Amino acid sequence: MKSTLFLVFTHGVFLGLSYFFMLDYPIAIIALLLITAYVTFKVITKKDSDYQHSLNSLIHGLQSLRDNDFSVSLNEKDSKHAAIFHAFNQTSEKLRNERQHLYQREMLLDKVLNASPMVTILVDQRGKVIFTNTAAQQTFNTKDSILGMDWQLLVSSLAPEFQSALNSQGESIFTLTDKSNQQQAWHVTSSHVQIHQASHQLYILKTITQELSKQEVETWKKVISVISHELNNSIAPISSMCHSGELLAKNLNEPRLNRVFNTISGRVNHLNDFIKGYASLTKVKLPQKSLVDWPRLLEQLQAFYPFTLQSTLPTTGVQADVAQLEQVLINILKNAHEADPVGPITLSINQQHQRVEIEISDNGSGMSQEVIQNALLPFYSTKHSGTGLGLALCREIIEAHQGKLIFNNKAHGGLSVLVVLPSGH
Repeated sequence: MKSTLFLVFTHGVFLGLSYFFMLDYPIAIIALLLITAYVTFKVITKKDSDYQHSLNSLIHGLQSLRDNDFSVSLNEKDSKHAAIFHAFNQTSEKLRNERQHLYQREMLLDKVLNASPMVTILVDQRGKVIFTNTAAQQTFNTKDSILGMDWQLLVSSLAPEFQSALNSQGESIFTLTDKSNQQQAWHVTSSHVQIHQASHQLYILKTITQELSKQEVETWKKVISVISHELNNSIAPISSMCHSGELLAKNLNEPRLNRVFNTISGRVNHLNDFIKGYASLTKVKLPQKSLVDWPRLLEQLQAFYPFTLQSTLPTTGVQADVAQLEQVLINILKNAHEADPVGPITLSINQQHQRVEIEISDNGSGMSQEVIQNALLPFYSTKHSGTGLGLALCREIIEAHQGKLIFNNKAHGGLSVLVVLPSGH
């Protein structure tokens, strides 16, 4: 800017002097005018070239930012537009840092969503699936990825209960029977989300079977605690009065009174044992896990209830409370022998992906669907003198190991009980 003003000033002075000396030195003045015009042209051309170069650099830089290329920077040195270039470089660096921060957050969010057991599905305004996580792919169990699939077509292939829950807005709960013939409860949330001014539908599904099961067990524990408390309050004075009555009956030498008090005392003791048995369900200790010694465990089980081993022993280590696991398997083997006293009882141990399955089978009459659904509930028993405690206690122990207890009727008769435990440490 300063050089331009200097040229204008110089030209003004030169033209003023030329006016006075033109008549005396015309040729010299014309030559000087031509030289001055040429120099002025070169200076202006050079400035225009510098300006165009700076302008082109800035345009290319802005185009790079528009194309999401934030790595570009302009050379601030030897530039008469250093202030503009510096502002551009600061903006580019800030955008580059922001994009890196967003990328890291997206990577973290992607890992969290794919590690989550909740099924997450995003459907765009065209009804196409544009995002799913690993749990969603496993739930729909399709050979190909469900990304890009038509959502309504995908939903139409599901069970009616599933379809109804996914087609409704808000929250809903439904129940499905899985491949193991077990009832699974699901919680579904459907909501609208705006992404880039476009309406999308977000579906979040979560299995709540385990949570409901835990709440159910906790409810039973509270009921048992209340019943035990009330019965103990009644049994204590009855037992004391019965003992006093037995002492009085001895002094009266009345055999009939002795029989009465002995019967009452016996029933009180039986009721007391009954209460203690159910109280044990509310006081199951947390598993003290150690590495399972399979040969030793199976040898101890054989001593109680014989069975035929139909598989090799696991090579992957399983951490469990050996005493509690033995208690569970003894109870299942006992039930198998009672269901089929003369038939063969088989036991197999199979390694699956990150889990070990212990299967005990008999050739008895199996269980009805009603019995299978209620077998793990406290107080429920099909035996005349059963307490309904054994399998409920087994369930409590296995679920404390983050495992599952599954009952299935075999195709050719008999019952299969599957104990599923996580493998590894």
